[in-house]
Amino acid sequence: MHQCRSCGADFTISDIERDLRARLAPEFAGRRCDIPDPTLCPDCRWQRRLSYRNERTLFSRKCDYSGRGIISMFPADAPFPVYYIKDWLSDVWDPMEFGREFDFKRPFFEQFHEMRTQMPHFNLFVDPDQDENSEYTNCATESKNCYLISQAERNEDCYYCRGVHACINCVDCLRIDHCELCYECINASNCYNCVHCKDCSGSSDCYFSSSLRGCSNCFGCHGLTQKKYYWFNEPLGREKWEQRFAELTFSRSEMRSSIKKAEQVRLNLPHRFAHVVQCQNSTGDQITHCRDAWNCYDSQNLENCGHCSELQGGAKYCLDYSCWGIDAELLYECMGCGTGAYGNLFTMHCWQSVHNLLYCDSCFPAVSNCFGCFGIRRGKYCIMNQQFSEQDYNALVPRIIAHMRETGEWSEFFPAELSPHGYNETIAGEYFPLSREQAAQRSWNWRDDMHGSPHSVSCREIPETIEEADQSITKEVLGCASSGTPYRIAAQEFKFYQKMGLPLPDEHFHQRHLARVARRNPRKLASRCCEHCGVEIQSTFPVAQPEIVFCEACYLEQVS
Repeated sequence: MHQCRSCGADFTISDIERDLRARLAPEFAGRRCDIPDPTLCPDCRWQRRLSYRNERTLFSRKCDYSGRGIISMFPADAPFPVYYIKDWLSDVWDPMEFGREFDFKRPFFEQFHEMRTQMPHFNLFVDPDQDENSEYTNCATESKNCYLISQAERNEDCYYCRGVHACINCVDCLRIDHCELCYECINASNCYNCVHCKDCSGSSDCYFSSSLRGCSNCFGCHGLTQKKYYWFNEPLGREKWEQRFAELTFSRSEMRSSIKKAEQVRLNLPHRFAHVVQCQNSTGDQITHCRDAWNCYDSQNLENCGHCSELQGGAKYCLDYSCWGIDAELLYECMGCGTGAYGNLFTMHCWQSVHNLLYCDSCFPAVSNCFGCFGIRRGKYCIMNQQFSEQDYNALVPRIIAHMRETGEWSEFFPAELSPHGYNETIAGEYFPLSREQAAQRSWNWRDDMHGSPHSVSCREIPETIEEADQSITKEVLGCASSGTPYRIAAQEFKFYQKMGLPLPDEHFHQRHLARVARRNPRKLASRCCEHCGVEIQSTFPVAQPEIVFCEACYLEQVS
């Protein structure tokens, strides 16, 4: 049993983890540098990695190279230059000019942070050549007419979404794929014209429902398969269903009433213990086609992986790895790496055939055998952005690792206090919320007034229905009902609500996103028993929550 040096919680390290970590240990001149047991629990390690990932807090500023106006994940007062990504990737600057010799009298993280703070950073994780009219996106690719989406690819006319793939005309959604005309949906796949639905697949024209498969025209339902014209789990038939639906006005108060009533239905019916689909010997939630994966979430095609999240397109033999995937192998304590990444440790934001990187940041493409580098492109055998021969590299890196053992840095990811983002700007702030005071106690950065001052609000009355709203409201500054934060309704967003017959949101998009995150189960397994057969299960439903939780066999037997 180990005790986390951050939160104090007890945690265990299995022999499988130790064996995998031994396999991940880097080798120099035929000698391996072992990786000791982690000093933080899995949650705190995950929190630390996410403290370096800002996807959704964007700023208008100027490119420090060209002077052009750009959108950036770094504000104008960032302590380092920020370049438009196409300029950053060009030859207008040379990352090697910032190289420095390693100082064995100082900690590594201090030296790396000092070097990185002097170097240009790219503005967004995007490829502008693949996007169309989608300047306000981040961690996204192949976007057309999209606004404030992240963790996204191949989307069109989508707004305020995270984790969206191949979707059209979707707004305020979280982790959906191949969907169209969906609003406030979570964990949905191949759905059409669905509103406030969760954990649904292959369904259409459904509202305020959850755990539906292959359903259509369902309202306030839970746990149905291949059903039509159901109303709060009661079969009505087409004529009666359409008559009742036509009587709805979709006012804001009526929608809240429907959400509340649907929740009562949901709590009275059984729930699958976790969404672990076509997996073998695997634990976690929202994972598919995985084998020998433990404590993994929102991922596909994993093999021999542990404590991983949000990995798509395949990963093998990885530990403590968050965000990306796509043919990744042998990664440990990495974040935002993928697309052919191999043998990388304690590294972030490196992709496209990057191999054997240690403690590197923003190095791509085709970078290999580098230590403590930032911004290197198509290079190898570099240390702190200085070029070495293969022989000298293999001799010097073990010396640096030995030094890091003495300073307590080796095998630790980059400290959260050195993140270039405010904690509340990052994904860490969504999954592990802290107050400003709590962040300050840990010496973590904080960003005040991220979304503007409430004093800038020009309109406080938001119509109850879309019929009562006029498009002129798109020119007003609205005030969030829960936080007072100012926000706007974009013209294209207004058209979406008109088409769907939905009321305008009365909360800022960030508050709406946090509410969606809160509606998902936590990424944390709890031991409990199936409430039908009594068998022990590992579920993401906390024991204190009121849901009726069944094991997989009992759930499939009981639900219709």
